[in-house]
Amino acid sequence: MLVLAGVGTIVCLVFFRWQAAAGFVIGAVISYFNQRWLERAIEALGERITKQQSSERGGTLVVRAVLRYVLIAAGAYVIFDVSLAGLYGFLGGVCLPIAAIACEVAAEVFIMLRRGT
Repeated sequence: MLVLAGVGTIVCLVFFRWQAAAGFVIGAVISYFNQRWLERAIEALGERITKQQSSERGGTLVVRAVLRYVLIAAGAYVIFDVSLAGLYGFLGGVCLPIAAIACEVAAEVFIMLRRGT
């Protein structure tokens, strides 16, 4: 995902204005932290399910999940208020996990076809 963020930033700088590149970088940073928070939430939820004496509270998990999307919406609103090109870049940056998953799937299919299995 970090490699895609770097390539996307360069593409935005070359083909679009700096506002789109700045929006892309902000979206990529938020996307990165959103991914990490999601991983922690899944681990905490799994621990809560498997261990009855978990230190995680159910309400805390819900608040963190809602906070992630509030952060994304606030970032989008602020960038939209400043620059429409920045908003387009921001939305591209927020979608980086989808592109990273697509790259991973393509790599796995290539390896599978190469091995002949």
